Amino acid sequence: MRASQQPDTGSSTYPPPVYAVAEDRRSVPPAGVLWWLGSTVLLGALLGAAWWLLAPTGRLFGDPEVAGDWVLRDLTLAGLELVAGIAVGAVVALRLELPGAPTRILAAVGGSILGSLLALGVGEGLAHLLGPHGTDDLPGSSFLLQSYGALAIWPATAAVVIFVTVLIGLARRRT
Repeated sequence: MRASQQPDTGSSTYPPPVYAVAEDRRSVPPAGVLWWLGSTVLLGALLGAAWWLLAPTGRLFGDPEVAGDWVLRDLTLAGLELVAGIAVGAVVALRLELPGAPTRILAAVGGSILGSLLALGVGEGLAHLLGPHGTDDLPGSSFLLQSYGALAIWPATAAVVIFVTVLIGLARRRT
């Protein structure tokens, strides 16, 4: 303190804002919610491209006219969505102790729903633009998802992983 300054004895704000505790530590900032939504939607676009490349009757291998490969095409998307659901659920489960867990869970599961729909759109859109194209006289030979239940696997798996993690955490606290 300089000799010419008077001491501040009557400060009206104590503690200073630097040391003040955050008012609401249970909320997630909007940027965090947008990050979870955006990252899962982006993962959906990547999943759709991977489905188009890796599925039988897709871009790399398989014959669209072989009916046995149509089931494998749907199962490929289901398997990719299962892996994505486990990954998203595990990442959210590792952050359950941080503030704003319910909001983070809703954003991750909601983003998984949007990502699953985007995976379908990207995969079918790439097939429509770049091929392979099925024949008109053979229904089901086009690169389309026949079993729409596969779209529910990603958000359901993420929700189940988070639910089981919470139950295990509650069981550990009781013992």
